[in-house]
Amino acid sequence: MVNAFDGLRRKAHGLVDKYFDEQIRDTREIIKIPSVLDESGATPENIFGSDMTSALNAFLGIAESMGFRVKNIENRIGYAEVGCGAEMAGILAHLDVVPAGRLEEWTHPPFGAVVEDGVLWGRGAIDDKGPAMATLYAMKSLRDAGAAFSRRFRLILGLDEENGSRCIERYNEVEEQPAFSFSPDASFPVVNAEKGILRLIFSKRAADSRPVNQPALSGLSGGDRFNVVPDFASAFIRCGLDDRESIAKYFAGLDVSEEPDGLCVKAYGLAAHAMEPEKGENAIQKLLRRLSGVKFCDSDSETIGSLRRLFGDDSAGKGLDIAARDDVSGHLTCNTAAIETRHDGDGYKTFVIKLDIRYPVTLGAPRLIEDIRQKSSRSGYELEIAAHKPPLFVPESDPVVQTLLDSYECVMNERPAPISMGGGTYCRFMPHSVSAGPVFPGQPELAHQTDERVSLDDLRRCTHIYAEALARFNDAN
Repeated sequence: MVNAFDGLRRKAHGLVDKYFDEQIRDTREIIKIPSVLDESGATPENIFGSDMTSALNAFLGIAESMGFRVKNIENRIGYAEVGCGAEMAGILAHLDVVPAGRLEEWTHPPFGAVVEDGVLWGRGAIDDKGPAMATLYAMKSLRDAGAAFSRRFRLILGLDEENGSRCIERYNEVEEQPAFSFSPDASFPVVNAEKGILRLIFSKRAADSRPVNQPALSGLSGGDRFNVVPDFASAFIRCGLDDRESIAKYFAGLDVSEEPDGLCVKAYGLAAHAMEPEKGENAIQKLLRRLSGVKFCDSDSETIGSLRRLFGDDSAGKGLDIAARDDVSGHLTCNTAAIETRHDGDGYKTFVIKLDIRYPVTLGAPRLIEDIRQKSSRSGYELEIAAHKPPLFVPESDPVVQTLLDSYECVMNERPAPISMGGGTYCRFMPHSVSAGPVFPGQPELAHQTDERVSLDDLRRCTHIYAEALARFNDAN
């Protein structure tokens, strides 16, 4: 590989290999910090929780020890910078991770950062701590090779990418925006189109029935985060002793346990990233399909029926009549992300459903939202827009896209076309920005899944690609 490079680039790539053991050591230390959003433990000083602050300070400490200029911005976001010049180029990464889920299903502890047979295991290995450290070491390798910097390179490290990106919004309020940027938080060779993201909350009030001779749905729960396909859901069915045996038999194959006033039914699925819900098994939808076969009291039967029709049968939006696609970014996707029942204390209960929609870049959001509102309101649901991130599209001819494609080709000896995705990165918050890596073509997407991991060979290749890209961007003036 390095025979194709001369001068500065040959030195930089040699240093990538020389520093690689140190890179893995530092990556493991960051993975060991369980940087999951902790709003219950948040304080004015640690706005996202103390573990988030620890992850940011640990990363910045590593960067500072390398001689980079660093800054922690209100324990929300930070950066490490190298180079000089009036223009600044950005690398957009994040250190927060989604919850680990059921610990017993992990081959290795999610925050153990175990290396085994050439693979690094742990939450954040691929999303996005491993790639963040790869870019830091690419910056170090280019600097130590003796680069005469024509611009500044700033690695921006957020703490709220998985839960609304409040940190990058704050960054844009108080800090300099890069002239252009890329994010190591998607797939290779380049992602130049990101679908729009809608996060919606539906609510429906229903009578909190307590019939004597009919089963009643006392509660539903499942899921947590918008951007994760839920792998667990449960329902509590209030029923008499005479009905329990037949209901338990109906739910054969699921986990059924007897409670003082009825039965608790648990369904398990397979977690996946919400941008590709078809790759998981949605436990909420699995449970709704089974619940729809139980003869509940009238109000509960109607509610279960509407829940299944609107949210319970597919990941393409057919239940809401919003299935769509375009040639740039593909199909719309829906993830029924979470459900809960709130007992209002006035003879009613409220079912609350969270939905994550990734819509094609050419589809207008206002019409989409209005169609959803009209369809759901006919079944008695109120709609709240929790978040909306408009789509992103940068043409293939753009110089940033072309430079990243050239860098990938130089290292990998192939040049795939740019791709689109349903995931969202910080790129849509910045001007002139696209993502590149760390997932290589043909590899499974392991972000947000049990047993998240990355091969050391892939991390090394990522670092070489990022070092090549930084060298080319530096020479572009």
